[in-house]
Amino acid sequence: MKRLSAFAVVSFAAVVVLSGCGILDKKTDGNSASAAGAPTGDAAQPTPTASAVSGVGSAKDAGDLPDPCTLLSKAEVVELTGRKITQIDEDGAQPSDTTRFCQWQQDSGQLAVFIARTTEEEFKTTIADAQPVDGVGEDAFELAGHLYVLYGTVQVDVYSRGASDDQNLTDSKEVADKVIPRI
Repeated sequence: MKRLSAFAVVSFAAVVVLSGCGILDKKTDGNSASAAGAPTGDAAQPTPTASAVSGVGSAKDAGDLPDPCTLLSKAEVVELTGRKITQIDEDGAQPSDTTRFCQWQQDSGQLAVFIARTTEEEFKTTIADAQPVDGVGEDAFELAGHLYVLYGTVQVDVYSRGASDDQNLTDSKEVADKVIPRI
């Protein structure tokens, strides 16, 4: 089945344009502390949980979306992708916003996690060339290097760049598996 939320396409395009123009709110070099609590230094950080991030437990079906920068520690990002973090781009969004993102700029690559509220119907909007992906979330597909995963009323979009297409998809699936229980 081929599908993609029009919202996801617009969200991704906006983030790509804004990040390319340097308009995104906060940038850190990966060695400084972030206001949103992104881990600092190279030491392993405690594993974040949905209740620790949102204060109300899982946001799977309702509630504020967590800051994606808090869903993975720096050590986990490096472990999952095999690339050192050179900068972290945060969304600067408010807890009540319905779309959130975090981008970890890396040596020869990038990892980005976008989360947004959706419905199953919106998620299943047909888009040509989308490829179904099994084994992650409630439903998932890949399109243009992005892995889109449905988790309750949350759409998780993971974009990993820096390896082969097959490895990038594998990395994206592993990232999704890590962040979904923390949403």
